[in-house]
Order: sequence, then C-alpha cells, then structure tokens
Amino acid sequence: MILSHLTPFFKRTLPTLAFLLLGSVSVALWQEQIRHERQLLQRHTETAIEQLRARIEAIIRTRLAAIELLADRWVERQPSDFSRERFVSFAQALFRRYPGLAEIKWLNADGAVRWAYSQSPEPATEIEDSPSALQNQCTLFAFKEAESRRQTAMAPCSPLLQGRPAFQVLIPLIYDGSIQGYLNGIFSVDHIMTLCLPEDILDAFQVVVREDDRVIYWRGGFPVSETGVELAPLLTVGRDITVGALGWHLSLAPLPQLSGKIVRDNFPVLLFGLALSLGFAVLLRQLICRIDLYRISRDQALHEVAERRRAEEALRENEEKREALLRELSAKNAEMESFVYIVSHDLKAPIVTIEGFIGALHDDYGKELSSEARRYLRYISDAARKMESLINDLLNLSRIGRVLETRSIFPMQCVVEEAVAMLQPQLDARGIRVEIAKDLPEIFGEQKRIMQVMDNLLSNAVKYMGPGQPAPCIRVGVMKSNGARDEKSFFVEDNGVGIEEQYFEKIFQIFQRLPSSRRMGEGTGVGLTIVRRIIQQHGGRVWLTSKPGKGTTFFFTLKDHDEEA
Repeated sequence: MILSHLTPFFKRTLPTLAFLLLGSVSVALWQEQIRHERQLLQRHTETAIEQLRARIEAIIRTRLAAIELLADRWVERQPSDFSRERFVSFAQALFRRYPGLAEIKWLNADGAVRWAYSQSPEPATEIEDSPSALQNQCTLFAFKEAESRRQTAMAPCSPLLQGRPAFQVLIPLIYDGSIQGYLNGIFSVDHIMTLCLPEDILDAFQVVVREDDRVIYWRGGFPVSETGVELAPLLTVGRDITVGALGWHLSLAPLPQLSGKIVRDNFPVLLFGLALSLGFAVLLRQLICRIDLYRISRDQALHEVAERRRAEEALRENEEKREALLRELSAKNAEMESFVYIVSHDLKAPIVTIEGFIGALHDDYGKELSSEARRYLRYISDAARKMESLINDLLNLSRIGRVLETRSIFPMQCVVEEAVAMLQPQLDARGIRVEIAKDLPEIFGEQKRIMQVMDNLLSNAVKYMGPGQPAPCIRVGVMKSNGARDEKSFFVEDNGVGIEEQYFEKIFQIFQRLPSSRRMGEGTGVGLTIVRRIIQQHGGRVWLTSKPGKGTTFFFTLKDHDEEA
C-alpha cells in the first residue's frame, strides 16, 4: 500500500493537513448554506410584500368605491333628499360594512361642516357654528381640486385623528348642475393597516409605510423616528402603493431574530463539519498506525487461509456424511412404511377373526343365547369395529407428511360436495341439513388429504349434533382472510352441543376426547389430530370458536397457488 511507504515525518503531519483541508471545506459549506437561506428569506419577504401591497390597495379601493357609490345614490334619488336622517343611515351602513373608516362628514358648498358621523357617534345633528373643514392645508388642497374639477379628490395623510395619521377623500355632490355639498370620508391609516396585516407578517417582519419621506405607519422592533426608520440592510424590500392620488412607499424587513436564527440554526452544522473533520483526522492517524501492523497481520492471514482450507475439507466430509445419513433415513422411512402396513394387517387379522366368530355365534346359536349374552356379543362387536377404526386412523396419521401425494389446483366445491355425499345416509338418518356456499374457490394441495379434512370435520359435526336440536344444520363456507392475500379461510359450522373453551386446544391432541364424546361412545380421538397435521403440512392453520349448547365453528386456511411456482 502507498501509506506503508511514507516517511515518518509525513505520516505525523498528514492527519493535521487533512483536518485543515476538511475544516476549510466545512466553513465554506456553512457560509454557502447561510447565503442560500438568506436568499430564501429575501424571496419570502418579496412574496409577502407583494401580497401585502395588493391587499392594501384592494381595501382602500373598496372603501373609496363604497363612498362614491353612496354619493351617486344620494344624488340620483328622485325626488332629491339631502336630509340628516338619510345621511345618518348611509353613514351607519358604511361603518358597519367597511371597517377602517374613521369619520364621514357632510360639507356645505363653502366647506363648512354640516353633519359629522364618527366611529363612536352621538346621533348626527346639524352643527350650529358650521366650523370650516378647510383649516387643514391637505383638506383645503383637496377641496379646491374637487371644486375646480368637479370630481373626487384625495388629500395626503395628516394627523387628523388625535395626532394619528389619516387620509381623506372629498366627493362633490352635483345636482341640477350645481354642487350641493361634499362627502368627506376620513380613513385611519392604523386601522387600514391592521386590517391588511396577517399575524404571520406581524410576527416575522417590520412594516413601515412612508408618504413623501414621512413615516405614517410602522410595526416592528427597529428604532423609528418621525422622518425615517432604521431598517436591516440587504434584506429590506420596498414597494410603491398607488391608489388615486395616494402615493405610499411600503417597506418590509425581517425582524432581527429571523436573520439571527439563520446563523444560530446552521451553527451546529458547522460544529458537525469540524467534528467530522477532526474525526477523519483521528481515523487517518489510526489507519496509519494500523498499516504499520499490516506485515504482521499478513502472515497471520495466510495462516488463517490455510486453516480455512482445512475447515472446508472438513465441511465437505461432513456434507458427505449428512447425505449418507439422509439416504439411510429415506431407507428407514421406506422400511417404516412397510412395517406399518404389516403391523396394521397383523392387527386387523384378529379383529376380522373376532367379527367372524361373533357372526357365527349369532347365526348358529342366536336363538339359544339369552338377551344378556347377545348384549355382551354386541359390546364385543362394537369394540372390534372401534379397534379397526383406531388402527385405520393411526395408519393415516403415520402417512401424513411421510407419504406425499401429488399436489395440484382443484375446486374446493367438489371436495365438499363429495364429502357430504359420503355422509348422506347419516345426515338423512338424523335429519341434518347441510348448507354449502356457492363461491368456494380453487385451492392448491393434496386433494385426497383435503378430502380427509372435510370428512373428519363433517363427521364430527354429525356425531356431536345432539339429540335435542330441533333444526340441526351444518354450514360450509369461505370468508375473507386477514392474513396473506394468497390464503383462503374456510369454516365448518354446526349448531350442536358445542365445546367448552378449556378444551379448545386439548381436542387436537391424539386420543384426547371431550367428556360428552365419551358418553356418546363415538370417535377415536385421532380425527382432529389428523386434521391439524394435514393443514399444517399444507402451510395453513386450524382453530375453532364455540359456545356450549349453541354449536361449534372450525376454521382452517389453505393456499390457492404453489408458492414455489
């Protein structure tokens, strides 16, 4: 390796050089991130001021349009009505619908105030002294302009509302070619801006509005003077607001905590970069130290390679032994299969003999036998048949999983109908009705084994139906599975004697039977064990729900396709 041939001096200084280089890159990336976030803040400020400018212009225009509409409706009425009551009704409607209007006045043609209506008015009355509204220079300028041009005139902002800035509009009321008076609307700048400013702008920005280099409104955390406001450099954005004769300049600047937050939020990134650089330098130092140990570890690695080869040889020998054991196990299974058949045949032979002699006794000495003797013979015959059934069940249980049948896709509907047909004599004898769903799907598995499952479940339902059930019924169907999509859930439901919850798991164990089944004298205790073994061999599961006296429902799941396909 290259590092193994470096001089000792260069090995000592290389980690320091790496830290300086990576640290410089971290600082540069940190500064670039701050610049980028400030650009985003600048764009956000520009978007906010555009929205605020449009909102201010829209609100002012709507209020001017409302006063002009009032003037038009006043003049156009026939016959004319320049009464105080009409003035008050119009003024109240304006104040109610258009917040921001501070005061509205009726001026006579000479500029004297005839009526006045404000935000907290007494009922408007005629003002006896008729004070002139033209004492303010801005009002006088607008009055002369409205008089000469006979159209709406606007006055710039002036301290009309207890020292707070307000702007006003004068609309001449022209009737029969002559000016009957003027509508004078006074608007509070503070109120207009309060309507326009949403909470997110108030929380994030300083807002300043100027008119002719005079500050008429401000909100924020910077120092303000009467002639100007000290705003944050670089991030301040300005826009002009023009509505009629009004000419305002709107300025928006992020509050200091926002710009400072950019640096504070990114400072951990700088620390992380420096820590990463330091960590890399430390790791580089450790790497150099470890390289010095390479020659020693190389010999050890060669030794380990040799050991691994020997281990692979041992594994190969173990694999051969395992295959030999598997072949031996396969032979043992074949031998076991033969043994099971032989044992079952040998066990069945005495049973057949017993059955034969019982039949001979009935045929030859039936008339001479007492009723008690015939009852004993019946007990012996029932025990022999039960023994034969038990041997058959054990044989079937031993073959599950050991003797595999060919698996295929087949319709579950046919399997259920065939199982019901086999039990039809017992069903007719007990008057049991069987309901089979029409939408049973196709499944994948060993058809013969699934037939055993259905035969055992249906047989159990018939055996434990109970003699006192007035309308015995067995239902077979399918339900939507909560598990895998390729899994189908089937159920076999009866309204028989039911099973107590404490026996739910026990009945699936071999030779375990319910107390009620012992009283009835039916079953071998192997059927449900066979059901569970077959379902598990097919990758499914089986469970039940039951209430004593109301019936039992067995559920089981099966796949609908070959998982290896």
